Amino acid sequence: MTRHITDHAAPKAEGTRTEQFVDIERKKGIHPAVAELNQRAADRSPRKVQEFLRIDREQKDAV
Repeated sequence: MTRHITDHAAPKAEGTRTEQFVDIERKKGIHPAVAELNQRAADRSPRKVQEFLRIDREQKDAV
């Protein structure tokens, strides 16, 4: 017995249209928004970590 046409583990992106679309997108380069986000300084302040720990402690105390 054969499988149904939609019964596959993962959809495959194959075909000439897909290849052409991927090629065009690749040639465009990096989107300006992505480039801008990569230029931002990482927020490494200890305040954020303190807040996450506070929330974690409150959740453990509530249980």
